[in-house]
Formats: sequence, C-alpha cells, structure tokens
Amino acid sequence: MSQAKAEQIDDNERVRITVWSFDTGDSTGQHRHGLDYVVVPVTGGTFDVTSPNGEVNKMTQELGVPYFRSAGAVHDVTNRTDREAVFVEIELKEDSASQI
Repeated sequence: MSQAKAEQIDDNERVRITVWSFDTGDSTGQHRHGLDYVVVPVTGGTFDVTSPNGEVNKMTQELGVPYFRSAGAVHDVTNRTDREAVFVEIELKEDSASQI
C-alpha cells in the first residue's frame, strides 16, 4: 500500500490547509486529528476509514460537498475509488483574534 500525498498550501495562526491526493489503494496511515477540520472533496470518491481496533467503515465523499469533523478522530483513510481521489483538508486553529 502506498502513502497518499499531502501538499500543505497554508499554515498560519488560524488554519492549516492541506491538499490530499490518493492513487487507488493509497492511504494516509494511522493518524489522530488534533484540531477540528473541514474536508472539501475535489473529485469525490469512496474510502475505507479504519480505526485503531481494525474496524473498517466505508465513506463516500461527494464532489464539492464539504463536511465538518471534530478533533480527536483516530483513523487510517484508504482510497477505494478506481481513480485518483483528491480532497482539501482545512484544520481550524483557535481564533487568536477573539482573544484580544
């Protein structure tokens, strides 16, 4: 299994933006989300989302339909689409402007 490609587009005090590109069968590797995040599917696709205990859930991203997830998720994401799948992940950092 190959590693998905992550290209960090921006990382500042408010957000971290990463473009993820997966060939068929590519995966992220097991990881934990330390921040809330929004995913914006560029291509759409079907993925296996595997938890640390080995439980696998199928997830379908619809092209251009964003979704929100809370911090704390631990999983590995694998592209099960028969073509490249791409999405943008926007991690939401604490709003430093609201602390003024």
